[in-house]
Amino acid sequence: MTGDVVTEYCFPKSYGLLDQPDFAPDFHDLWISILSNSHVLKQFPWMFPMMLTFPEWFVDRYLPDLSVNYKWHREWRKQIQDVKSGDDTDGREKRGGRPSIFEPLLDSDLPPFDKSVGRLVEDAQTMVGAGSITTSFSLALGTYYILSDASVLEQLMEELETAMPPASYEALSLVKLEKLPYLSAVRLEILRFSYGVSHRLQRVCPDQAIQYYDYTLPPGTSISMSSPLIHDNLSIFPDPRTFKPERWLPLETTGARLQKYLVAFSRGSRQCMGMHLGSAEIFMGIAGVFRRFGRRMEIVDTVKERDVDISHDLFTPMTKKESKGIMMRNCADS
Repeated sequence: MTGDVVTEYCFPKSYGLLDQPDFAPDFHDLWISILSNSHVLKQFPWMFPMMLTFPEWFVDRYLPDLSVNYKWHREWRKQIQDVKSGDDTDGREKRGGRPSIFEPLLDSDLPPFDKSVGRLVEDAQTMVGAGSITTSFSLALGTYYILSDASVLEQLMEELETAMPPASYEALSLVKLEKLPYLSAVRLEILRFSYGVSHRLQRVCPDQAIQYYDYTLPPGTSISMSSPLIHDNLSIFPDPRTFKPERWLPLETTGARLQKYLVAFSRGSRQCMGMHLGSAEIFMGIAGVFRRFGRRMEIVDTVKERDVDISHDLFTPMTKKESKGIMMRNCADS
């Protein structure tokens, strides 16, 4: 779902991953391939552009793990070229006349290099990855924890069934969903549990010293931290590895105080530019799925230590390598 949403915003057309019989597993494989090399590529950033210069026949034969990158880079390049050439009529009509993300960039006064196909392909990779992997992980993790706690499930279902009664069921707008207190608390707890990006995000103050208690950090010092250090801090979030939406309630007091410690989207001028889209997907995704199937879903073939708990950091949180993901079943189909 998240891949379809973000590509709808970025390109002339959405990838339609949900319409494919197997939900396009190579799209997931692409990001696993990229993220698996994130630590090496961070230290040697020239490696990835160099690898993309290899001939396709060479990659297909000798570097099969890289071939999925080639496939999707070709797709992004084609989409960007369609936008540059103005071949986006059908896409605009489906979006209700709204331009894709790249059209305003191309119409701006940015330098020519920043409008080149190569540069925009890099931007496409960043936006598609950031807009799909993190939010999809949050939704999967949230679904698991809601279904794992009967009390959380019951409170969420009561609120959703009251807001969207069966007799006149219709999907609520985002504005109305945001006014549901328990759903809002569930969203905040999902963001706390899923971390957003688990890797250290560096910040540098180039021309001023920073005073931190008794320490003076000179200008140009690289400072970084990871979100789990805050989200799992016992002094801020007691019993941090227990999924407790009620810790955020009431939203106007306790929730408002705790939200300053929520850094799933980072903070400051470098915070995630898609944070409102990501939050909307969690609101609408959780509400839509649980209102329809919440009392009929069950977890199957899922081991918490293997498929849920964070095992390692590959820029984003990762479970154990042998995990096949969190599995659910509609009880009505069993």
